[in-house]
Amino acid sequence: MTLWNGAVEILREAMFAYAHATSGNLAAGILTVTFLARLALFPVMLRLSRSAAAHQDRLKAIQPELDALKARHKNDARKLAEATRGVFTREGIPMLPLAGVLGALAPAPVLLALYSAVRQCAAVGGRFLWIADISRPDRLLATIVAAIAVGAAALAPVPEGQSRTLMTLLPAVITMIVLWKMAAGVGLYWGLSSAVGAAQVVLTNRGRRA
Repeated sequence: MTLWNGAVEILREAMFAYAHATSGNLAAGILTVTFLARLALFPVMLRLSRSAAAHQDRLKAIQPELDALKARHKNDARKLAEATRGVFTREGIPMLPLAGVLGALAPAPVLLALYSAVRQCAAVGGRFLWIADISRPDRLLATIVAAIAVGAAALAPVPEGQSRTLMTLLPAVITMIVLWKMAAGVGLYWGLSSAVGAAQVVLTNRGRRA
């Protein structure tokens, strides 16, 4: 817990320091530290995103064969499981990509500490652009951030069998629900993080087409 508190305190003090350098604008401090933290994590997150995309592409390539197996062994779950494992083994595809799952969890402590620091800074309040007080909710900001979430989701590939409309609109709905009553300072952090996520998706898609 001491290590966790120390990490949150470092991030929080960095926000206050950047705010002091911008005439005490806490929102600017939140945005600056969020951007720098996300920039530091960006290479790792991009590599994980590309790894997940490659795994999806390999799954898509064997999907017709898996569908055929389901039709052939629809009344025998044991044979279906054995045949499915055989296909994955033959193609060298892990049924559960543990490396990708564990890798995706690795940045989580940093992101959680950043979120905690943002909440503490936002609670202090202050004006930013049209926002009178970043410690209070701002409906316009929530709407803008939801629109960014829609854009990021629209760029992302949709898993086989999933509805693109649902996968695109769901992040926007969640964003609106959370930010409607959340401090605007958290909304600024959320919006910038969503924008970085959109850039990550663009670069991942570009790598898949190359």
